Amino acid sequence: MKKFLVFFLAILALTFVACGKDKNLESYLDMEKIQSEFNIDEKDDEHIKFKDKDEPRSAYRIFNFQKMKSVDFKNPKKIDKLEEFYLGKNCDIIYKDESTIIVLVLVQDNSYAYNIQSFDDSKTELMIAVSIGSDKELSETELFNLLDEAKSFLK
Repeated sequence: MKKFLVFFLAILALTFVACGKDKNLESYLDMEKIQSEFNIDEKDDEHIKFKDKDEPRSAYRIFNFQKMKSVDFKNPKKIDKLEEFYLGKNCDIIYKDESTIIVLVLVQDNSYAYNIQSFDDSKTELMIAVSIGSDKELSETELFNLLDEAKSFLK
């Protein structure tokens, strides 16, 4: 059930993303670390999606890194648009600032599904999304730790 929820979340997380066309995404990521710890589902020059290996976990994670077009990345209302989208899907906003939104997407049968979306311009115009399926409710601190883990894959 968690894996299905997380897959659904990953699709939602990519709804507002448009690809950029400059440098290869792998040049910004620690691919050796990713390949040693996760299963890569999809990969091209502008996008990579990887998830936990099929080991039992209390929180199953899917990570998405996507390069964006400059015009979309610089849109000051991108987080507001995401918030509006999630609220339209009856999701609960846990946290929101100018570059990050954390959302409780679904609670069903003692399973929790979260999406974290963050925009990073330290190396390139990059959208980072983490979709989490968990058998327990996660605190805001635990969710930020997952975002920090995602950012640890950046070189």
